[in-house]
Amino acid sequence: MKQNFVSFLLHPYVIAFYITFAIVIFLPELFLKYEVSIETLLHSKLDDSKLYHHDFDGDGISERIEAQTNTLGNSSFLFYHSNGDFGDQVNFNSHWPNKTKGIWFSDVDKNGKKELFLVTQRADSAFLHIVDPFSKNGIFLKDIFVDTISEFNGTYNFHIASSQQRLGLNLNNNEVIFSIKTGFAANPRHIYKYDFDKKQVLKSPHLVNSGSFEQAIDIDKDGESEILFRNYASANNIDRIYTHRSDKSTWLQILDDDLKFLFEPIEFKAIGGIYLYPYKENSETKLMVYFRSNQKNKLKPKLMSVNIEGGIEKEMELPFMEKGELRKIDNNTFSLFRKVDNSVILFDSELNEIQNLRIPLSNAIYQFDILNNEAPEWLILPKDASKTTIYDSNFQHPVTFFTTSDSLQGDNLNVGLKLLVNGRKQIFIQNGNYVDYISYKKNPLYYFQYGIYAAIYFGVLGLVLLVLKGQRIRDEKRRAIEKQISELQIKTIKNQVDPHFVFNAMNTISEMTLIDNKLEADKFIGQFSNFMRDTLKHSDKITTTLKEELAYTENFIKLQQIRFNQSFKYTINIDDEVNLNSKVPKHVLFTYAENAIKHGLSLKENGVLKIEVKQTNEILLLSIEDNGVGIVDQGESKTNSTGNGLLIMEQIFELCTKLYRNKIKHRVVELTDKKGAKAGIKVEIEILN
Repeated sequence: MKQNFVSFLLHPYVIAFYITFAIVIFLPELFLKYEVSIETLLHSKLDDSKLYHHDFDGDGISERIEAQTNTLGNSSFLFYHSNGDFGDQVNFNSHWPNKTKGIWFSDVDKNGKKELFLVTQRADSAFLHIVDPFSKNGIFLKDIFVDTISEFNGTYNFHIASSQQRLGLNLNNNEVIFSIKTGFAANPRHIYKYDFDKKQVLKSPHLVNSGSFEQAIDIDKDGESEILFRNYASANNIDRIYTHRSDKSTWLQILDDDLKFLFEPIEFKAIGGIYLYPYKENSETKLMVYFRSNQKNKLKPKLMSVNIEGGIEKEMELPFMEKGELRKIDNNTFSLFRKVDNSVILFDSELNEIQNLRIPLSNAIYQFDILNNEAPEWLILPKDASKTTIYDSNFQHPVTFFTTSDSLQGDNLNVGLKLLVNGRKQIFIQNGNYVDYISYKKNPLYYFQYGIYAAIYFGVLGLVLLVLKGQRIRDEKRRAIEKQISELQIKTIKNQVDPHFVFNAMNTISEMTLIDNKLEADKFIGQFSNFMRDTLKHSDKITTTLKEELAYTENFIKLQQIRFNQSFKYTINIDDEVNLNSKVPKHVLFTYAENAIKHGLSLKENGVLKIEVKQTNEILLLSIEDNGVGIVDQGESKTNSTGNGLLIMEQIFELCTKLYRNKIKHRVVELTDKKGAKAGIKVEIEILN
């Protein structure tokens, strides 16, 4: 079973799958479902200029507005037509209340053309302005008094908010609704509505907490829109002339069309924030409310379903999550962003968790219907200079990219949509003088990815099969070379144990027995049997260790000494650096020692055979030297011998070089004495390990 499993894992088709999987993992992001491209432009040379894109004339293409401060220090804006042509500059006699330069848009006169709205400040007063910059006979109302700002430390500061400024939505109604909030001054903290027909500004009761207009929607089916807003408690000490409620509590409040409380505000006795969105349940409008607590020791965060009378129908306590934020995906699905642990929780109107996902550490979160599929995508801006991410409506298929801004933060950060021809849209992200235009669309390669993966797999499979075929060819060549070497070595074995050699050995034993030299005979028989046993034992080997080769050769030399009545001597010298376990071709010493004895020393008295082994770096040096009769006489004596041993060894060296990639060199040197007479032969062999 185990063997079958291992065979399966090593099957070429399975190996190709492993490699394909690794390739796919490390492929660049070519097959994401969506792709982005970025174009960066310098939109203004003014550091405080803020960019807006909006379709004022309803042709489906955005015009451009650049809000800025003019040379007199007052608020101003430049407007450009959709083709990029400059339109005009509009100046006001008051200044922006803060660096955000808030502008919003709506069609208050219902003529199909959008007007531009902004609130400015002069001394302690706030003024509303309504301008139609792209129509010759459009609205042009300036300095509509809104409210007086309370003083704090000798200054008058306030912030303006409207729903589409935060979410990038395009309200298309005749209501001019906005909010003004202050900090320590505590007043005003109101929602305002400008009645275009009566030329009158309506004002809500004091809202206690700092709040921002969120949405105008008819939730009680009376034909008039109620006002939803989000707010947060900042624990300011508010003077009793404004309200009897405490800013150290967070208040759930909804206004009717007359900007009065729809129901008595609901108090949560902790500093925190309120987020709310309407949804339908059995044809009735309910509110999904998230109370974000900033004081975990006083009150836990909650999710609640609230009816239009202010009754809490369902609620669920949540773990403490600083800087959480609620958003609506569709009528029955909501998302809760946890900015501390970088997660988003999807849940339904029954407060059941659907999914819990991880997202990048975020500074701001935006919803845009970029692809015009009524399923808004999510833009997650990073806290630092890390990657910006766009998700689809279900927080799937993320696409990440870098913007040109070092850090997407600050008062000048501005994000929105730009409408292009043919219904296309771009996200724009401005931080300072530069703006990134981000095109987001479906990746055409996404639908071909599986075909490309299959092509990669079959390509890898072909390569694997080709490699295996090449390996088989190499193995066949290796086996052929091994067979040739074995056949050659069998020939050398035949040379070693040929009948002449055996006959001479037996005669030697017989002579020793006849002269009653039993000890020498026994010694000879023992050495001869060892020699024959080693010959047969290693007959199937191609290589042997240097130690075994030396022992085998020395045993043969001793046999020959006995046979030739000690007519020659021998020495074997081995350097200390030599590794005796080194692999060498079988018979590399024996063949030349046998040749030296047989054709040189056997024909001469007082012969000497020297064998030396040295190691130089990676080269093993072997030498076999004799003081025999020389090459010519040996050549003449070959007619009476099996003189093919040297030729066979040359062939073995050549085959071993091909088989093991170990280069083997050898040379035969004729030795001479001082008079130039022949003095023997020296064989030198170099084996590169």
